[in-house]
Amino acid sequence: MNIITGIFALKQVATMAIENMYLSSSFVKELMKVSCGEKTSEQLRQEVIKKYAR
Repeated sequence: MNIITGIFALKQVATMAIENMYLSSSFVKELMKVSCGEKTSEQLRQEVIKKYAR
């Protein structure tokens, strides 16, 4: 991970916190994977849907 991807992820976490939506450390790790290109945002989205779908 480089500094740019770290800043990108930090901005996303901060934006969520402003909206009173705090992220778990495990989700932040998954978000970092997206920032680094290890995973796509669509893959992360599908994982969240699968985990929390009713």
